[in-house]
Order: sequence, then structure tokens, then C-alpha cells
Amino acid sequence: MKPPKLALVRICLLLLVLPAGTLSAQIGELIWEENFDNLDNWIIETGNGSWGWGNGELEYYQASNVSITPIPGEPGNNALRITARQESGPNIVDQWGNPLSYTSGKINSKSKFSLRYGLIETRVRVPNIDLGGWPAVWMLGTANYAWPRKGEIDLMEMGFTEAFRDLHDDHNGGNGQNNSTVNQMVGANAIFYSENAVNPGNPSGAASISWDPDDDFCRPYYNYDPSLVERYLIYRTYWDADSLRFTVTDYGVERDLYTLPFAIDSLSAEFRQPFYLIANLAIGGAFTDAYNLGDPGSGLPVSMPFPADMYIDYIKVWQWNGQGEAHVGPPVFESGTYGIFTDTTPIDNGLEPGVDAEIYVWEGTLAAGNIPPYEGDNGISWITTGLGWFGAGIMSVQPVNLFNFGEGYLKFMIKIPANVTFKIGVIDSWGNQNYVSFPAGQTTYGLVRNGEWGQASIPVSVLRGLYIDLRMLSYEFVILEEQGVQCQFALDDIYWAGGSSDGTEDVAAPRPFELRPNYPNPFNPLTNIAFELKEASDVRLEIFNVQGRKVKTLISWQLASGSHSVVWDGTDSGNKPVASGVYFYRLETGKGAAIKKCVLLK
Repeated sequence: MKPPKLALVRICLLLLVLPAGTLSAQIGELIWEENFDNLDNWIIETGNGSWGWGNGELEYYQASNVSITPIPGEPGNNALRITARQESGPNIVDQWGNPLSYTSGKINSKSKFSLRYGLIETRVRVPNIDLGGWPAVWMLGTANYAWPRKGEIDLMEMGFTEAFRDLHDDHNGGNGQNNSTVNQMVGANAIFYSENAVNPGNPSGAASISWDPDDDFCRPYYNYDPSLVERYLIYRTYWDADSLRFTVTDYGVERDLYTLPFAIDSLSAEFRQPFYLIANLAIGGAFTDAYNLGDPGSGLPVSMPFPADMYIDYIKVWQWNGQGEAHVGPPVFESGTYGIFTDTTPIDNGLEPGVDAEIYVWEGTLAAGNIPPYEGDNGISWITTGLGWFGAGIMSVQPVNLFNFGEGYLKFMIKIPANVTFKIGVIDSWGNQNYVSFPAGQTTYGLVRNGEWGQASIPVSVLRGLYIDLRMLSYEFVILEEQGVQCQFALDDIYWAGGSSDGTEDVAAPRPFELRPNYPNPFNPLTNIAFELKEASDVRLEIFNVQGRKVKTLISWQLASGSHSVVWDGTDSGNKPVASGVYFYRLETGKGAAIKKCVLLK
């Protein structure tokens, strides 16, 4: 589920006065809801991940364990069902190919839905998890940073160790007798990076607000009879720019899971950025008293009854204290010219290192050089450190959507010796990488190496390869050398060019065509897409989903000049209805292309 939480730093909390009479007044409009009638807003995860998803978890996540099902006894109401099973098979293995004995399910809304602030509420039913079950509904920051720098917010989780349960059982329904089971206690948590938390037992610097060895403020909720399993409870996270408050509602009574809301400040600024949602039912691992992946002696055997079903009825987000933002789909499309590292080149948008981007050198392979910039006052100059290779890149803090640049170019200036073979590439937020090679002594993609500055222009259609998700880029520029040639080199004026428009205005005006906003928008089931050609042209009008995959071709022939329109009926190329959600329609002519967004609501 999440990387291990080891020797975490203690966090101070801030009193936030919430008079009971004014609580409801601070809850604003409903801005997003997921009632789990389908999985359009979700990605189903598969596999076991790195060392059991960072926690030594014992399960293999597979799609067949995720389903939408009617809730028994609640006619017309569906829920997400995540099923955990005790099973093995040829494909149920960890990342090293070792067999696993359990499967389960996990979903996330990354690239589908994200939110920042608000009152987040979910209604959840968990199965008997004793011993080894670890159900959770939680969130991760959308930032491209590694955990914990991106931040984590756990709306609810169960399966805590006996030591943790015993530490806090004098409060919030506990009996103080150190006899609770994993089925009788639930908690919540928030994790961020803190330099003060870095120590040999916690090299990641993960600071957890649930780390409370003196039992001062962590207040997980206990109920012994009935226990908390096989019935629905409601969990809430009240989140604004200044604080996080976690509660559970059981039999109509709302209880806080900490003595006071957690105060968000500059040290925990991760919680002022967008997050995406995750739900899963893990088995075993470092969070529980069960053993860890690859080490049967590290804990107790799993005694959780199988199969086990976790149900999530809904997730809803309201504005809270006037704050709350919901974003459907990937980041907003960029267009025109997108600067990665520029001073004087005109750009429509771009990154600023140290503000919304970071420049990284990998594993100390490069040191600062002294080559002056090509343009402006800022440049990048490095010298190799003799480690046999080098790598560096420019990473955006948040994912960047450059899908509109599919027919464009990545351009950059470089001054590098002709005897160095290097690669230029990109990395997306899923970890996919692709590179193009610049062999020594050759002119490649327009780059002439004569000891001076030269410009390369790589077609994005080549740079993206087969698997790069241009909607969700993390490293928009990477340079890599693997032959160990010693050198000094410099980079400057790095930008993406040729992005088509996705807004209400086209990139350049006047243009030989105009793509107009569809109407109605949102729509169900029909929408009209209109455009105007100032001259006769071959035209392609296509529909894409938020993954950038083509859904349907509406027009692919020559049209005369003038006004044209076509109706899209919300079907795919097989004339089957598509799911609700965000779609993009792209008009391409011999003189360029433009793209706009539409929303299908059912």
C-alpha cells in the first residue's frame, strides 16, 4: 500500500476551534461524488510492486478482484467491491518471480480525478481482517516527487499492530485493558517529508502524525461489541489550507481520530497541493502483525478468513471553509510553445526551476561546469565526474500534459564534444522512459557538432515511443550517457514547440480554420461539433479519451471552404456507447490542428 513508516518524527498539533453549532455552516456545495455505478474514474492496479508495494505486502493485485456490485439490503445502491483471496498460480508472483499465496484488489484515480481541499466523506464496510488484513481508503499527492515528499492522507485504515492498539486504548471507546483486536479499532493518518525525521531507521524522512509514543494526541476509535467489521461506517477528512481533521461516524455519533486538527504549515506544504484517491485491501506487511514479504519469521501467520470482501458505497467531496477544488481528467493541456529552460525564447507557458521544476543530477555523475549560457543569464553547464556514465533531467513538480504536442518538436541548444554519444529522453508519471540517440561524430536531428553551440529538434512522435503518456509527464527533458566518455558540456534554450490549441482560442491567428466549442457541453447523448475552413482542405475530426487513445473518427475526407458541423452521439468506432467522462475532439487539416474538450454526462 505505502512505503514503510519507520521511527517517524513526532508532530505538534494546532487547536482549531470548531463550535458544534457552526460545523454544518462551514460545509459548502457538493463538488464531486463517486457512487460506484462504474469504474470510469478509476485505474485498476495489478502486480505486487517493489517489495510488496513498499511495505512487504503479501498479495498480488489483479483486476478480477475489483467489481461493482449491488449492496445487499439497499435496493438500487451499488458499491465498489474489493475481494481478497487465498490463491496461487503461474502469474501470481512478486516482482522477482517468487510465488505468492494471496490476491486482492486496488484502484486509484491518478490522471482520472484529483482534488485539493474540501470535506471528503466515504462510507466503507470491511470484512473480518483478523489477522493480516489491511483495508484502507487514502490519497497520495499528484506531485512527481517520490514518497513521502508528495504527501499521503489516509482517510481510514485498519489492521494496526497490537502494540499500537494497546498504546491508545485508554481513549475514544477503548477499555484500557490491552485486549482489542484488529477488527475493533480504526484510525487515520497524514504523512509528509521532514528533515527532522531523517535517521538511520527512517532514511526517507517520513513524518507521520500517528507517531505518538506518549499517547498525547492520536485517538483511533474502538468498538468492541459490535466490532467495526461487516457493517458500514462513515469516515470524513476535513481539509483546508491550514488544517486536516479526521473523524469516524458510528451509529450516528461522529468522533475525532486526533485530539486536535493537524496544523498545515510551510514544513508540511505537501498538503497544499492536489491529491488523488486510492482504495485497496492489502494482506500482511510492515503495518500489521503478520509477516513481511520474503521473511516468514518477521511476523505471525495470516489468519484472515478468505475470501474477504471490502465494500465502498461512495466517496463525496464538499467545499469546506470555502475551499475545495475537484479536477476530472489529466492536467490541463498545454499548447503553443512550452519552455523547459528558456530566458529569451517567447513561450506560452513553461517551467521555472526552483519554483515548479527541479534540475536533478543522478548519482553524482556530474558536477558544475563553466560554459557560459547560450542565451540570457541562465544556462546549465556540467562536467563529468568519472563514474563511467552520467544522467540528468528537468522534472516538473506536478505532471505536465503535453499531449497536444504529438505532432510537435522538442528543441534544445547544446554544446558538447563530437566524440560523445548521448541520449535525450522523457519520463512520464507512471515511470515509462523513452530515449533517442545522438551517436558520436554524426549530425542527428539537425544537431551539428563543431565545437560550438548547436540546436537539435526531435519530433515528439519519435521521442514519445510506444508507451510514453504525454498527458502525464514528470521529466520533460533527460540527458543520458552510458559509455563513460569524460567531457564538459552545456544545455540551454530547451522547449517544446508546435502544440495545438485546446482552449477557446487557437494558437495562432489568423488560421486557415477555426474549431468551435461543441454544443451542448456537457452533453447527453448528442453534441454538435462545428468548424470553419477558410479554404478547401483534407480534414480529420477525431475523438480521444483522457488516455489519449482514439475513440472514433468522425470525418476523414476533403471538405470545401465554409462552415461545417458534425454530430457525435457518444459512441466509439464500433458504435457502442462510451462511458461518462471527459473527451477531446481534434480537428486536423493540411495547415495544422486544434483540440478542444467536451464532457459526456449520463
